[in-house]
Amino acid sequence: MVAGVSPTFPALRSGAGRVIPLPRDQSPHIHPCSRRGPEVDGEPIAFGSIQNKGNRNMTIQTVKFSQLRLSPLNVRRVKPSAIESMADDIAAHGLIQNLATYEEDGAYHVFAGGRRFRALELLKKRKAITGTYPVAVVVRSKEEAVELSLAENAQREEMHPADAVRAYAALRDQGGLSAADIAVRFGYSEAHVKKLLSLGSLASVLLDEMGEDRLSIETARALTITSDPAQQVELFNRHGDNAHRIRQALTSEKVATDCGTFIFVGREAYEAAGGTITADLFGKDGSGYADDPELLEQLAEAKMAQIGAELRDMGWKTVEASTTRPDDIYCRPMLHPVKREASEAEAAEIEQLSARIDEITESDPESEELADLHDRLDALETALQSYPPELRAQHGVVAYIDYRGALDVRYIRLRSDDDSDRGDRPKAAEGPYSKALIEQLSGIRTLALQQAVAFDPALALDILLDTMAAQLLHGTYSYRLAASVSPIRHAPEVDDELMGGSSIVRVETAMAQRFAAVPEEGRFTAIRNMAPAEKMELLAGLVAITIDATQHNGDADETRLRTADLYAEAAGLNMADVWAPGCEVFTRMKKGALLAILTEACGPNAAENCAKMKRNDLAVAVAERLPAGWMPAPVNPLPSVPEQPDDEGEMSKAA
Repeated sequence: MVAGVSPTFPALRSGAGRVIPLPRDQSPHIHPCSRRGPEVDGEPIAFGSIQNKGNRNMTIQTVKFSQLRLSPLNVRRVKPSAIESMADDIAAHGLIQNLATYEEDGAYHVFAGGRRFRALELLKKRKAITGTYPVAVVVRSKEEAVELSLAENAQREEMHPADAVRAYAALRDQGGLSAADIAVRFGYSEAHVKKLLSLGSLASVLLDEMGEDRLSIETARALTITSDPAQQVELFNRHGDNAHRIRQALTSEKVATDCGTFIFVGREAYEAAGGTITADLFGKDGSGYADDPELLEQLAEAKMAQIGAELRDMGWKTVEASTTRPDDIYCRPMLHPVKREASEAEAAEIEQLSARIDEITESDPESEELADLHDRLDALETALQSYPPELRAQHGVVAYIDYRGALDVRYIRLRSDDDSDRGDRPKAAEGPYSKALIEQLSGIRTLALQQAVAFDPALALDILLDTMAAQLLHGTYSYRLAASVSPIRHAPEVDDELMGGSSIVRVETAMAQRFAAVPEEGRFTAIRNMAPAEKMELLAGLVAITIDATQHNGDADETRLRTADLYAEAAGLNMADVWAPGCEVFTRMKKGALLAILTEACGPNAAENCAKMKRNDLAVAVAERLPAGWMPAPVNPLPSVPEQPDDEGEMSKAA
């Protein structure tokens, strides 16, 4: 067989034809006499090998443990670790390998096997053995001790993790030992043994790959998220030794149990509603992945709706309850509570607590009692603050889930003539699109509009005049305009995969190539010497680069976007001519949003037929079924404002 090529995966190599060795920190030295080796999650993998050093000047005999001493000639001076686990191992299996000693002054001095000697000492302290416990030793001359001690430590060979995993699995499958049995015999936690056994459930060909150092422990851990050997092999063939990509592929339609939404809903409520969880045996604190994101979202929204109802019952003028934090929450004026006078009992307790805190801080500032005293004092101070009914009737409250999964409630001061105090800034477009996707899609429209303006110098001149007149004649702030004379370059960050099949060319890139000959030094002279048509072409490209029709992080400034719509109409921009939404757009949307789009565009029957599909399959179906020319809402112009009759019966645009 060719070196480095597996017979099972003849063309599979890690990276660009490179074999990735197992990281050293995941494969520490195994002591052949200690039955300990590579570590997983900080605990060594047991199993070692017995090595024979030859029989030069060697005698083997049995001596009492009380006759043994630890030799100062042992070259290993650093205090060894995991002695307790070694003691448990010896208690379960006996001393498997002899100690190496030399005889002096009626005692046997251990120059190789110090960890086993210390483990026996610990067993004696536990009264598991006595001083008469028989120990097999190899007796060598004192002159050889240093050389042989060094040789034993230097010649130890690591036990490969793949062999250790197979050994654990063999104990389970052939020896009939449970995880608990193995844990007791080798002195590990049962959870640690279960994790190792889970690696033993990998497809046998993958253990071969691990043995050839083409599959790292981290990637093997990721593969254990699925128990299907065929899927494990398929994922490894597709992604190679890439734990991140494999984990992403296995959890793309799942939600991590340590995310804020799951913590807010709670494991018990999720499972009671029929939700299932894929365990991550190598995750922290029993973490894993919720298999039904839609159910989780429904439970979170239902819980938030109940919280919203309770807040409304309290008499707040406006209530916003959402599973996500509003983008402008920190821009809204906060409502401060009213503080009442403390009762006599409360005042007395506050005084006592304060005095006690001062006393302990003076005498014992590290006392654990201080934290409890401060908590109690804070609770009393908080109880003195409240929002009385008359305050709630005039102002609002916003409730949402924070990143830790906790409920965050913020009290908002409203203007007397406005229920929300949001001024004239409208919300981002409602619908099935996330804020991130809205920004990407509207960014595509910005690029298309820039390209259209760059091809129309006369329009660019009109846009320039319009922008300057708005600021200098009408006092409009530049950020309210679709183009800025400042100038400010607008280069939307749109993922390449969303631009697949597009004919849009970034104007900034094209301009850099087209006018590369314009020098930095002597630029004005060069521009003065340009032909009029070339000047207009330069003007068009530069004005185009300043145009911004993107909805940044949900910020849908209507004035700016409607101005951009006017420019797009004047340019004759038809998005269907330059871009079409591909499957990559729909894979970024939730299943409920995809079904809503399918219902609106193709009818309820089409959505019903696809309702049981997985999200990624549904995304492909939506991309195939939508009619030609269909565009996501963030790519389209803003809907027109309906006209409404004024007080005198005349029709006018709604404000």
